[in-house]
Amino acid sequence: MSAQAFDRWRLTLPLLLPTLGGLAYLTAFEAPTRLIAVNAGALALALMWVLFGRVPSDKNYRLSLAGFGALALHLPNFLGPEVGGVSRWFPAGPVVMQSGPLLLPLIAVLVASAPRGAGAAVLALAGLGLVRQPDAAGLAALGLASAALAFCTRGIAYAAVSLAALLLAAATFEQGTLEPQIFTENVLPHVAERSALRATALAAMLFVLPLWHLVISPQTQRAEGAALAALLVALGAMAVIAPFPYPLIGYGAAPILGFGLALGATAREAGHSARNLPTS
Repeated sequence: MSAQAFDRWRLTLPLLLPTLGGLAYLTAFEAPTRLIAVNAGALALALMWVLFGRVPSDKNYRLSLAGFGALALHLPNFLGPEVGGVSRWFPAGPVVMQSGPLLLPLIAVLVASAPRGAGAAVLALAGLGLVRQPDAAGLAALGLASAALAFCTRGIAYAAVSLAALLLAAATFEQGTLEPQIFTENVLPHVAERSALRATALAAMLFVLPLWHLVISPQTQRAEGAALAALLVALGAMAVIAPFPYPLIGYGAAPILGFGLALGATAREAGHSARNLPTS
């Protein structure tokens, strides 16, 4: 195996390991076969993209693609199904996919190499779409990812977006709360009822191992890995403290495909040697 191919395989680990942990949970607790099949199929597609997909390195192209992604977060209000006053989903044939977990990872990776002001503007546009849905978990994830980008790039504009998104997440926290569903929300307490050790192992697979491969020993550029790690931590934290879906388990295909799209769009250099950051 060539060094480049090995690096691409390493790049799958922040997605592969937690998703396999989620599939193991769903299988062990006898989740519906359809749910397991959807997540497994999404993982297969995501891995193919990470291994073989490419996004052009041109910064203007990447910024434009991120802008289209941010605009797409406004579409569920016009096209998606509405449940209890909430419009967060894209209809996709036999399944529906929540827009935030699907698009936010890719947007965060694409703006990481953009000029700071333009990147922050794209994130602000994405935040407006999440407010309209409303999606407090998505806003928290956007806020923490923006904070990570602010830290990595020393960008005040990212810091301003982060503060606004976190305040809006708090303001919309109790809006659009849906009835908790088994295998979607409260996953770790569900596992802990049977075994605290299994719950600890699943938590490590969902959050600790991805952070290692995104931040400590990354295959991505520093800002990209930090933004993806922040997204995952925020979505996980919101799932722990409130009835929000667990990332890479409860959202179905959306975050699996979303993180796969993002990892496939990252720079191809290893994180320890790729420290080039935006300068304007």
